[in-house]
Amino acid sequence: MRAGWGPPPAAGGAGDGWAARVATEGPPAATDTTGSQTGTRPMTVGTAASRRPGRRARLIVKRVDPWSTLKFSFVYGLAGMIVLIVAVVVLYAIVDAMGVISSVRAFLDDVTDNGNGPGVTAWLGFGRVLGVTIVVGLVNVVLFTAFATLTAFIYNVCTDLVGGVEITLAERNSDR
Repeated sequence: MRAGWGPPPAAGGAGDGWAARVATEGPPAATDTTGSQTGTRPMTVGTAASRRPGRRARLIVKRVDPWSTLKFSFVYGLAGMIVLIVAVVVLYAIVDAMGVISSVRAFLDDVTDNGNGPGVTAWLGFGRVLGVTIVVGLVNVVLFTAFATLTAFIYNVCTDLVGGVEITLAERNSDR
């Protein structure tokens, strides 16, 4: 390396002309393993960094692990069930606050007037609606998990017959 090259001076020591040397002389020459200089690279001050295109790789998905698919789909199904329960609770609260539930109950009482008990209106209670929501959510979790795991098995059989799915992965540019 040429003498005088190094990091810029610390704050307050701007009198040695480091920036001026970089602008006029350029960076030090690259050296090979024998120690001889191979040439110098010109340095451009004040321009944007050069763009290097991202790397690309074409890969084939040969196998999907059924056990990891089962675990992932189970957790994903549970998250969906929680979203369903929260949505039903919020919507029931809004509809009940607007008086729609009591209007529907009154209408159903007038239509079904059988005198044998609560009848159809019992299905409109919050406890019953929440119970049905939980049952539907649990059935959804079981079916979704089973379907995703079965799909992983079927995918593995198909890849044995015809190969896998080819995907292209690309590296993001560092500009973003």
